[in-house]
Amino acid sequence: MFSINWDSAVNNELNELLRVTAGQAYSALEKTLSKRESGKIGFMDLVFREKEISRVKKLAAKTAKEFDTLIVLGIGGSSLGGKTINAALMNNFDYNRKKVFYADNVDPDYFHELISSLDLKKTAFNVISKSGSTAETMAQFLVVYDLLCKKLGKEEAVKRIIMTTDPKSGALRPLEKSIGFETLEIPQNVGGRFSVLSDVGLFPSAFSGVDVDSLIKGAASVLETGTGKDMEKNPVLKYSLLKYLYCQKGFMNSVMMPYSTKLFELSAWYVQLWAESLGKKGMGQTPIPAIGATDQHSQLQLFMEGPRDKFITFIGVENSRNKTEIPCFEQEIDAFDYLSGHTMQELIRCEMLSTQRALFENGVPSVRIELPELNAENVGALFMFFEMAVAITGDLMEIDAFNQPGVELSKKYTYQMMGRKGY
Repeated sequence: MFSINWDSAVNNELNELLRVTAGQAYSALEKTLSKRESGKIGFMDLVFREKEISRVKKLAAKTAKEFDTLIVLGIGGSSLGGKTINAALMNNFDYNRKKVFYADNVDPDYFHELISSLDLKKTAFNVISKSGSTAETMAQFLVVYDLLCKKLGKEEAVKRIIMTTDPKSGALRPLEKSIGFETLEIPQNVGGRFSVLSDVGLFPSAFSGVDVDSLIKGAASVLETGTGKDMEKNPVLKYSLLKYLYCQKGFMNSVMMPYSTKLFELSAWYVQLWAESLGKKGMGQTPIPAIGATDQHSQLQLFMEGPRDKFITFIGVENSRNKTEIPCFEQEIDAFDYLSGHTMQELIRCEMLSTQRALFENGVPSVRIELPELNAENVGALFMFFEMAVAITGDLMEIDAFNQPGVELSKKYTYQMMGRKGY
C-alpha cells in the first residue's frame, strides 16, 4: 500500500494538538462506524460483494466481446470515479484497446460531436442514475435510445444499453422487465460520490480491461487499517484529524495535487467528494484541483505567497512504468546540461519534494502520499482512504457527510423551467 509523509505538515505545535484531540478523533471514528453497522452507509462494505462483482465481470466480458466502445451516460458520482480509473490505469493513446468515453454533461455541441463520431453497431451504452430522474443523464438516454432505435431497430437498441440504478426503486428499474434492458445496481445505502467501487465504477473498468479484483483488494486493505483505534497505525484517522484541525486554524482550502498526469482525474473526483460532503451549515473546505509539475507554473504562486489558507495533499508515484532517460545534447549548454544522465522520473519526483519543502518554509502545511507504483490495487486504496477520511472529518465537524441538500433547489428550478409535473 502507499506510504504517507507527515513531516512537513506536522510541527511541534500540531503534534501536541493531535495528542490532546485524539479522543475527539476516536469519537468521530466511532460515529462513522456506527453508521456503517446500522446500515445507514454502505460504501465500506462494497469490498465484500463477491457475488455482485462476479456478475459485473461476466457482463463486462460479454459486452466487451460484442462491442469495441462503451459510452457512459452519467454525471457527478456516476462518472468521476470511473473516469479516474480509466485515466490512471489505461493507455488512453492505445486506439486498439476497448475504449470508454464518459458523456458527463449535456453540452449539446460536445454530445453531438461524440455521438456522431460513433459506429453504433460497435458501441454499447451504460446509463447510470440511481433515481432514474437525473435530468442530464435522462436527456442523454432519450437521445441515444431514439437514435439507436431509428438506426438499428428496437431489439438492437435494447442490446446495447446497460442500466446501473437502484436495486428496487427509481424510474429506471421497471424498464428491466417492461423493455428488457440489462441492469446493474447501486446499493441503496451508497451515495453517488461514494459509489466508485460499486457497479458504477467497476463495470466500465472491467470492460476496458482493468483488474477490478485488485481495485477491491486495495480498498479492503485501507478498510482494515482505517477502522483501528491506534492513531499512529491508522493513517485515515490521522489525516482526517489533521484536515479538521487545520480547518479550525483557518486553512479553508484543500488542494489535491498529484504529480502524475494520469491521476489528475483523481483531483476532480476528490473535489466532488470533499465539496459535496463537507460544504454545509456555513462550514467546509473548498477543494482545489491541481497537478504537478504543471501547476508549479500556474497556481503555485498563489499557494506560496497568497493567503495562508491552503492545506495541500501531494500524491507521488515512486516507480513509474516508464522512467524515460534524458539524453545528452550534442553541445554543452549550462541552461539544461544538468538534466542529462537523469530520468524524467527523477525530475518529477525532485519537483514534488522541492515544492513541498518550499511551501513548508513559507508556512503552507501539506501531506505527501506516495504510491509504490500506479496500479489498480493502489488506486483502489486511494478511493477508500479519501472516502473514509471525508466521513470521519464530517463527524469531527458534526455535519452529515452523506447528504447534499444544497444541490436540490437548483434541481427543482430546472424541473420547473423544463415543465416537469408537480414543479
